[in-house]
Amino acid sequence: MINKTIFISAFNPFILRNVLASNVLKTLKIDASIKVVVFVPDYKADFFKHEIGAPNVIVEGVAVWKTSRRDTIFKYLTSSLVSTRTILVNKRVRLARDGRWFRFAVSWLIMELFSRLPIFKALVRRLDYSTIRKDYCSNYFFKYRPQLVFITDVFNDNDIFLLATAKRRGVSTIGMIRSWDNLTSKGILRIKPDKLIVHNEILQKQAIKYNDFSKKDIFISGIPQYDRYINGERMNREEFFKKIGLDPKQKLILFSPFGGRFTDTDWQIMEILKGFIKNKEIIPAQVLIRFTPNDPVHLGKFIPDENFCIDKPGRSFEGRSIRDQELIDADMDWLADCLYHSDVIVAGGGSIGIDAAIFSKPTILIHFDGFDKKPYWQSVKRFLEYQHPYDIIKSGAMFSAQNIEEFKKYLDASLKNPDLNTSARKEMLENQCWKLDGYSGERIGKFLLSLLY
Repeated sequence: MINKTIFISAFNPFILRNVLASNVLKTLKIDASIKVVVFVPDYKADFFKHEIGAPNVIVEGVAVWKTSRRDTIFKYLTSSLVSTRTILVNKRVRLARDGRWFRFAVSWLIMELFSRLPIFKALVRRLDYSTIRKDYCSNYFFKYRPQLVFITDVFNDNDIFLLATAKRRGVSTIGMIRSWDNLTSKGILRIKPDKLIVHNEILQKQAIKYNDFSKKDIFISGIPQYDRYINGERMNREEFFKKIGLDPKQKLILFSPFGGRFTDTDWQIMEILKGFIKNKEIIPAQVLIRFTPNDPVHLGKFIPDENFCIDKPGRSFEGRSIRDQELIDADMDWLADCLYHSDVIVAGGGSIGIDAAIFSKPTILIHFDGFDKKPYWQSVKRFLEYQHPYDIIKSGAMFSAQNIEEFKKYLDASLKNPDLNTSARKEMLENQCWKLDGYSGERIGKFLLSLLY
């Protein structure tokens, strides 16, 4: 007999990969007395039913609400109530783009004057909650009468609306920080859940510092999507290289571009790699270009030759933006295979460098604009100031290439000796992953169950 129900949100396109495809859902499904209701955008309902549907797992497709003017105002306020390098850089980028000095000045003053005052942050949250719509998916609360609502991305708009509805109805809530950069890049949580799940102690400290959580209300889990790396089996080398059409006897560079939201010079990095190989400026190597999921990558003037393979992961939905793609089990296993068989990772963003370190692979981050000379606030150099990768770069766990010569130097050295910064990478994994034991998803599942019983 079903006697307990938990709601889980899955509006962000990375939730299937990060949470539902891990052992979180598998752990919940074991108990037949637990009913799990997963909320997804209505146009993804059939896809999710196919991927995760089970006798006690129900997928409900719901309309995605558009944010109102009041939501825009409160997002603006809450994004200014955390003082970090990342947030200030992003504000400077917007200023350089639109020249709106007054808006920048107001936002900066709010950040400087009020970000360290818990009472002011609490006031903003109270005002937000008092006026926000609290009837999102309300018919499902009547239908299923949940005991717990699990918000998997506490900064996503529709997650926030679902959280507000749960709060109004007195249902227990638990939220999760989706990514390592969220607490230093998005401001304060508009609405605080009763409990919070974070990946590591760094995020725990940030949740306490920026969002005034009590330590007892924070659960540290590890990173559930990495369980697959620990527990899975990898494709053999011959089969892998046959699939990408490259030579298994040569070194392989995996290039993960920034994506079109951040730069239009990814193709120039591809051209530079092509030149390195053609002119024998590095030891012989090939390149697998893995397009960034949920972000367009512009090839520009780049034309791949026999040393290149282009990989485009993700499942798209007709009529929907590329930013709304989903990754299924096969995509995630393929990424693991790509990392496992690569010798060096070259990347725009630093997240994949953590993935790479699990497989003992060095990472070189690109902090220059190819052949271009862009103004600082338009340049990828600005990402050097972001807070979440700052200590990692400083420690040497990932190399930062700030021009073509540095890129060539780090790349050739890493291809020749992949153990150059092994100790720094090991320390990074300890800090970022907390426990890299293959049980993070199970820990989250058992924690959720403990709140239901």
